[in-house]
Amino acid sequence: DESQEFISIEENFYYLAYVLRVFALLHTFTAMAMILGYYCLKVPLVVFKREKEVARNLEFEGMWIAEQPGDDDLKGHWDKLVISTRSFPDKYWDKFVKKKVRTKYAEQYEYDQISNLLGMDSQDGFTVKDNKKASFSLIPTLAEIDWQYQVWKFGIIITDN
Repeated sequence: DESQEFISIEENFYYLAYVLRVFALLHTFTAMAMILGYYCLKVPLVVFKREKEVARNLEFEGMWIAEQPGDDDLKGHWDKLVISTRSFPDKYWDKFVKKKVRTKYAEQYEYDQISNLLGMDSQDGFTVKDNKKASFSLIPTLAEIDWQYQVWKFGIIITDN
């Protein structure tokens, strides 16, 4: 049988129950602050490093354009998922890496095919969004999220050491 064990504190040490509760709350807040700090500092750094790696492979080595990753290169195939998204690069500072790649390989490969692979319009102009209507409904907000990029980013965060 299971016997229950009770611990009682003498009346002289009544304050220990309150001290234990304060320590429990302090521990909870510290743990939450550490999780928040990890998410705010470490996660963007991991995503930045991976975006930088993908952008440099794309621009300088012609990965996914001039050559395809090997069959056993899961990282290369996973990164192919992100190059056609509209959000890439999000954290990396060189926002024009797609334009540079398209310009660099336009003579060797078909311009429209490269634009399609990179997830860009065939024209060079920027598309301007009309944000006159402020909508706070759930469906348009969910439709604007780049889910492919978010799935890639979540995979990067999960598989990081």
